[in-house]
Amino acid sequence: MEEIKNIFWIIAEIIEVVAMTILIYGFLKVFIKFICIEGKDITKVDIYYIQRIRCQIGIYILLALDFLITSDIIFTLSELSEEQMISLSLFIVTRIAIGYFLGKEIKELSEEKQDE
Repeated sequence: MEEIKNIFWIIAEIIEVVAMTILIYGFLKVFIKFICIEGKDITKVDIYYIQRIRCQIGIYILLALDFLITSDIIFTLSELSEEQMISLSLFIVTRIAIGYFLGKEIKELSEEKQDE
């Protein structure tokens, strides 16, 4: 049983690394775009491009959150203590709320872009 538990922990840790990689990659990609946009004309900032950048980073954050939720579930199921189940529940609710509102904001920004 301990061997299976260790395998689950390794899988969960790999999933966490994937989530962090997604976050870092998304941040670097969006940061470079932001610097390029700001570098073109420092006196004129186009809100349209800034909103597109926000949508792009939001998508990476949402994807990474999904991976982190999966990792948390695997970690908790391998331990199954009541305290950790409560902790997992709070993490999942928090991450789902963040994901929901971030997704809603991305949708609104996309709709604004289409209206223009």
